Amino acid sequence: MPSFQPFAVQLIREDHEALATVLGALRNAVERVGRSGQAPDFDELRAMLFYLDEMPARMHHASESELLFPKIRERCPALHPVLDRLEAEHERCDCAVRELAHALTAWEVMGEVHRESFQLLLHAHGTLYLGHMEVEESYVLPVAADYLSPADWRELAEALAHQRNDTDPSMTQGHRALFARIKAHPFLQK
Repeated sequence: MPSFQPFAVQLIREDHEALATVLGALRNAVERVGRSGQAPDFDELRAMLFYLDEMPARMHHASESELLFPKIRERCPALHPVLDRLEAEHERCDCAVRELAHALTAWEVMGEVHRESFQLLLHAHGTLYLGHMEVEESYVLPVAADYLSPADWRELAEALAHQRNDTDPSMTQGHRALFARIKAHPFLQK
């Protein structure tokens, strides 16, 4: 990795940090419910799931799949299988969040007997997604740093800035506000 961190890498890492934080908050909230026996705040759980669905699908995965990965494919053909796997995982993660939302509704509507199902799905999704982000940060981005030129990084920075500026500002502001609310919530502390 170069001594400076290209804008594209900063964005990817910031997105990953936010997603990992929300996953952690969701896990902690569900674990607390299991330990305390109290009813969960389903609205808060739903808000976290909404973030995990909306932010990657509309922002993060698009940044990778439409801009970063094609540039890496162009410069480093040896990474094609890894990028193919990551692209497939993007689709699986999108489906997994919808399954989680369904399982959360079952828990809310049909009772505590469905909490364990939700918790198991959440654990599986969290493990997959954290591993996915680890591959991107520990393998793909360092290889990209070796193969992409400063001009490539500048082009990516411009494209990412353009992409994010073209996104509905209320949506990106909404994501930031939701993330701030989740980050400030006490279920981030075990």
